[in-house]
Amino acid sequence: MELLPLCLVMISAISHAFWNLLAKKGLNKMAFIWLTSFSSLISVLPAFILILPRIFYPINATPFLLASGFIEALYFISLVKAYEAGDLSLVYPLARSSPLIVLILAVVFLKETISSWGIIGLSLVILGVYVIHLRSFSFRDFIHPIVSLRSRASQWALMTAIWTSIYSLIDKMAVGIVDPILYAFWLDIFIVIFLTPIVFKRLGLRRIVAEFKENRMNPIVSGFLMRAGYVLVLVALSLSQLSYIISIRQLSIVLGSFLGITLLHEPYGKSRLIGSILIFSGVFTLSVLG
Repeated sequence: MELLPLCLVMISAISHAFWNLLAKKGLNKMAFIWLTSFSSLISVLPAFILILPRIFYPINATPFLLASGFIEALYFISLVKAYEAGDLSLVYPLARSSPLIVLILAVVFLKETISSWGIIGLSLVILGVYVIHLRSFSFRDFIHPIVSLRSRASQWALMTAIWTSIYSLIDKMAVGIVDPILYAFWLDIFIVIFLTPIVFKRLGLRRIVAEFKENRMNPIVSGFLMRAGYVLVLVALSLSQLSYIISIRQLSIVLGSFLGITLLHEPYGKSRLIGSILIFSGVFTLSVLG
């Protein structure tokens, strides 16, 4: 992997972890996510104007924009549900385990085989998911992770990973035929179009305004980090293969867990950090070697 896409993905991983930290801190998380998505249309607009020679609508990207925009709206809803039910240090690593979902889908539906490295990577991710649910490393807590996987937070986090797997594949196909930055510009608009009626029906305008008044700058910063980070990923996808990009970006798993433990003072820090490292190791193995 060349230096440029590597640097782009590393910066994207950091920005992704930090906007998720801000989203977790939002009072009304659904309102916060909508404000984040909407503000990103404005906060990143100057960069699009500077970088793109001209802004036009790419007709040939319409199927990808419709599909990815809809799936990413579902991704945001699942993420909100997960953060409403659980800690950042638990939800974030599970939500970022999408390469495991891709592997399972490939084996079940495409009848693909798993290499020895793939089995090692799969085992590391499963072990990481188990460890991240441990309350302690004592024998009495041994059964707790199995019970915890039935929690709403874990289930919504894993659903988020499924949506991430799907839209990543769609976007990879899209940037093969459309300039990645132009695609990112229109994708943001499509996401807001799909997300807006869902959020407004659930919350109404008053609760969205109240969230903005309470957290005025956080959604704006979150929106910039979210969209700027994904623009970097799309550019990197046009320069390198999908498996490398996804695997390196999962460094955010460890960072997100660390932020939850240190800044939000979430419990079970030792097991969650170790579990996050195991998940990242497994994801990296799956993507690069498996």
